Amino acid sequence: MEEKKGQKNVLYPIGMVAKIFDISVATLRLYEAEGLIIPHKSKGGHRLFTDVDLDRIHCIRDMIDEKGLNLAGIRMMLSAIPCWELKPCSLEERQSCDAYYESNSPCWMVENKAEICTNEDCSQCPVYTQSNNCTNIKMILKKYWRAKGNG
Repeated sequence: MEEKKGQKNVLYPIGMVAKIFDISVATLRLYEAEGLIIPHKSKGGHRLFTDVDLDRIHCIRDMIDEKGLNLAGIRMMLSAIPCWELKPCSLEERQSCDAYYESNSPCWMVENKAEICTNEDCSQCPVYTQSNNCTNIKMILKKYWRAKGNG
């Protein structure tokens, strides 16, 4: 395990995370390719995971194993998180951001981002870190859907 300098976040190597969840390393790489997780990368390119990532993987496994969702369904659910509300963007910034209009990818996967997000590490963004477990995702969606009169 590695520890980031100046931070208390323990970083777990991909093999260890695969063992924790009894899944293959290839499955974790697939979750990354699908935009469900954003692992840190070592200088050598090795994937490393934080406790936030472990919570997210636990949620993903629960949605697959217990709720019957597939990866596309999970990705669509994550794309419904209103990032522009969690990380207040101006109306002008929203106009230039694919996350505001794109309905099939989480904001951290879109190509054209608002200026506020352009140079940011998405794995550290509150949108990613606050939606790390199933309960948080549901609370975020309920809060903003209700606020807009949709629930």
